[in-house]
Amino acid sequence: MNSFYVFPAFYVCVSLNLHAQAPAPEKVGGLEVVAILEMLGAKQEDGVSAEQRRTYGKHFGFVDLNGDGLHSAEEFVEKGSYLTPQARRGIFTAADADQDGSVTQAEYVLNRIITDEAKALMQALDADEDGLVSREEFDQGTKVKLQVKAQREAVFKAFDRDENGVLRTPEYLRAWGAWAREGQKPAEARLREVALDALWAEVSRLVMEGDFAGYSATCHPDGVFVSGSKASSYPLSKALAGWRQGFEDTKAGKLKASVAFRFSQRFGDATTAHETGIFLYTSEPTGGEANKAYIDFEALLLKDGEGEWKVMMEYQKSAVNEEAWEALAK
Repeated sequence: MNSFYVFPAFYVCVSLNLHAQAPAPEKVGGLEVVAILEMLGAKQEDGVSAEQRRTYGKHFGFVDLNGDGLHSAEEFVEKGSYLTPQARRGIFTAADADQDGSVTQAEYVLNRIITDEAKALMQALDADEDGLVSREEFDQGTKVKLQVKAQREAVFKAFDRDENGVLRTPEYLRAWGAWAREGQKPAEARLREVALDALWAEVSRLVMEGDFAGYSATCHPDGVFVSGSKASSYPLSKALAGWRQGFEDTKAGKLKASVAFRFSQRFGDATTAHETGIFLYTSEPTGGEANKAYIDFEALLLKDGEGEWKVMMEYQKSAVNEEAWEALAK
């Protein structure tokens, strides 16, 4: 029952979003198309909570009848029971962003994110709530975001595919969906990295607050710590025991501590990840001077059964300098 209800709702939106797989223009009105979406308020995957991503993932599962982690053409087009076969084929093709003949969970979730956000932003421009965005409504509603009138006109023209002076939802979503993917990584990488960014941000918060239990919970119970400077490896639990006093001092107000991360390389799939970069750990005892340590590191991570990322291996390779840190900012 759930699959029959949720599937059409999602795919109808997506079919409007990616009606054609024609490449998006790099620029419109002299602006990069991704930048235009940001100016219009788009946050894409960065604007969706982990809980909402999980909800979208559950919706995907309602339709994955054989449980193989894919929506196949057979499942959707041939065995579908609503609309026409031709319509189902068009919807399926639109959702299959990489055109490999199947729709992955990541493609589904990213499409939901892009489409739902685009529709919400369009509805906000519809001042008279008639379901259409007129040229005047678009111009008035985007003046603050797109301050140059010529740019507003160029963007409206790009959205107005039938050139009738009003934007219907299908028109808006076709252009929006293509622009949201212009020059971007595949869906799986985008969703993995936004989830890992949230993890590293949480690690930073836990270090700053001296929350040892919370920090320990981000590590896999069977994790391994590797020290390049000592040419050794041992259980991550042993490393945590050695770091515990620093957390307790931070929590007691005896020490100020912080950590920030920058990455040079990020690999992975839906359940595994390999992150390479530098972290900056700063510690400042009460009444003392701040000490900064720039550490070249690698981390292997696994997604557990609850969908949470855990550090399986932390490899602190060597100390580096501030110049190397700043280079990653670019």
